[in-house]
Amino acid sequence: MLKTIIAIAGLAVASAAAADLHEDMVKLDRAYIPALVITNQPLSPTTRRSMELLREEWNGYRARYPKAPAGFTEASWTKADKAIESSIADAEASVKAGKPTVAHEALERVRDAQYVLRRGNGVSYWMDDFTAFHAAMEEIAGAASGKNAGTLTDGDVTSIRAAMPQAQRTWQALLAGRGESARYGVPAGQAEALQRQLDVQTQTLADLTAALERGDRAEIATKAVATKPAFSKLMQMFGDFAAVRGG
Repeated sequence: MLKTIIAIAGLAVASAAAADLHEDMVKLDRAYIPALVITNQPLSPTTRRSMELLREEWNGYRARYPKAPAGFTEASWTKADKAIESSIADAEASVKAGKPTVAHEALERVRDAQYVLRRGNGVSYWMDDFTAFHAAMEEIAGAASGKNAGTLTDGDVTSIRAAMPQAQRTWQALLAGRGESARYGVPAGQAEALQRQLDVQTQTLADLTAALERGDRAEIATKAVATKPAFSKLMQMFGDFAAVRGG
């Protein structure tokens, strides 16, 4: 009986620790996303403020988890910690130098490091599905960037076709987790808005698939490029922009 009680107590403690870690990861994302988005815009006081809030949240996160929590290997946790710290430090230096776009590129590595950490340890986290889709989306949008029916090459179309299976697969995986949105910082009152934006991206991918089937280069170029702003708007729904803007 005593062993059973101890085992149950141990499970309860482990469950609470996992819940705390999830909450802290979400808080970090809610500070990270505004910094990622705003550094892709012209330099302003808001750029600096977003980096300050990210640094504050990241320092607190590191202090709470100096060693790997349950479910993660020490080696993988340390590697991710160093990669994220380096990326944020690089971004801070770039903002200080008046180069927000370079800062944005540095911050992209934060998302990748978190993805590798969690997926490598078999830890489920919905925002990693966004990262997986993002990789395919960038290939699609990048191939059509600045192109139209006259300038989209056969190679561009081939690249878009090649990226579509991964885009569709990762998008469906992302959609499967939408019922968890409240656990990732989306207020209940924004659930409908989130669903509408998910629908926008779903329709954009469907339109692109149809255009590829028809060989309609004008529509291929338009819809391929449209996947990026649709995704960006979706991602922004998970960031705490009010904190950055003082709202």
